[in-house]
Amino acid sequence: MTSSETLEVAFVSDGTSGATVWDTTNGTMLKTYRHTASIGQNCLSLLGNDYLIAADKGPLIQTWPINSQERTHQVRMLCGGKINSLAASPDGLYIAVAISEKLQVWMACSGRLLTTVSRHFQPITIIKWSSDGSYLVTGGEDGLVCVWSLAKLINTSQSSMPQTFISGDQINQSAPNYIFSDHSVRITGVYIGNCTRCIRIFTTSVDKTCKIYDLSTGIMLLSIAFDIIPSSLTVDSIETAVYIGTTVGPIRSFDLTSPPRTRECYVSDKESGIKFIGHAKAVTALSVSLFGDMLVSGSTDCTIRTWHVASRQCLRTIQLKEPVINMFLTLIPRQLTANELEPSIILKSFKKTEELDNDHFVEVYSYNDLFEEENDTFGHNEDTNIREELEKTKTINARIYEFAINSILKESEPNPKEDIDISSFSLVDLEFNGEKNGLDNDDDTFIDENSTTPRKKKRGRKRSKKNVNDANISNIYTYS
Repeated sequence: MTSSETLEVAFVSDGTSGATVWDTTNGTMLKTYRHTASIGQNCLSLLGNDYLIAADKGPLIQTWPINSQERTHQVRMLCGGKINSLAASPDGLYIAVAISEKLQVWMACSGRLLTTVSRHFQPITIIKWSSDGSYLVTGGEDGLVCVWSLAKLINTSQSSMPQTFISGDQINQSAPNYIFSDHSVRITGVYIGNCTRCIRIFTTSVDKTCKIYDLSTGIMLLSIAFDIIPSSLTVDSIETAVYIGTTVGPIRSFDLTSPPRTRECYVSDKESGIKFIGHAKAVTALSVSLFGDMLVSGSTDCTIRTWHVASRQCLRTIQLKEPVINMFLTLIPRQLTANELEPSIILKSFKKTEELDNDHFVEVYSYNDLFEEENDTFGHNEDTNIREELEKTKTINARIYEFAINSILKESEPNPKEDIDISSFSLVDLEFNGEKNGLDNDDDTFIDENSTTPRKKKRGRKRSKKNVNDANISNIYTYS
């Protein structure tokens, strides 16, 4: 077992409802994402490593937490029309959506529609992001391949966009960096290379050709013609081999280490010696493992096959109930089997209208925003009852403290004629005060220790100040 076999899984959607996750090395289904309808072609994508998003040819994007079979209903991503294709940026910040011939870019963390552009004349069939998320490539039924710069798309300042175009109701929007019109009919596959020095774009079309472009210059490097219609496309990680899925089943391979001398070449069925034979119908999806030793394919014959690249042998076949529509390999998400999701991506519902604002502003979202969603996206809704009880407790404690301080200061005032330490006072019994002063505080009588009958004190005409002061303070405190 190689290291790639234990690191990667395949996300698959077929004609049935929802999507599934498979371990292609042993044919084990790891997880199911439930849905009531079939997911459209090129409408399945991972949003970072936390969510799976998909569309079923309707205007609503379905969202599943990566560790849950059920969709989340707190986030509602509603677009303005039926979705032909969608793809999320590698960092999970943006979602590109194709609605007919229009391309929309949404910000996932705010739900804002950043831009809507239209350059294709017929519906867009496929959207791909570059590995760094700086470029988008769209292919349509009109045969056009457009390369878009994300920086230009999300920049609303007209002064910084000298290249503009007018198409329908779209005015003063960013124009694509390149428009490749070498294909004549529908685009079936797009792949963007990972090389940082020279990024190459690979495209296939129903016109039986595969073309390779240089992203930095926009020049077509190579055009390969086949005798059969290509239905899918992928390239290995080091870009030495191109794998072409066909409409009749066999998978073709083209070696880029020994390219032809001319810019255009023709590869017939007899000349193409590298084939992966096993599928009986059209191959709709291809994906190469991280280390380039395994090739995984999905077909309309309801099978997923794992191939050994060096020997071109089929290692395993997974039988499904319906034709495979989408399939891609990816590293195993960290929280695929977690009990509770700890998201690293902020996700909000899409806003209904595009915000047109001429003021320059910057939105900053922190990790704390993950748990302060007004729509309770992640189930961490703050309990308002607990907060109210806490505020009430704080108020009561403050009032008790204030009352205690005032009582102590009022009751502990010392004799102005004597310098008495307040801490030396202590509460005593009233009877003890009466015994010490020879008085009963209630009726001003003497108490005889040998008799229980009190005797009246003969009052004099004048009372000394000392007796008056003692009578005032002897009720509560005495000097200890």
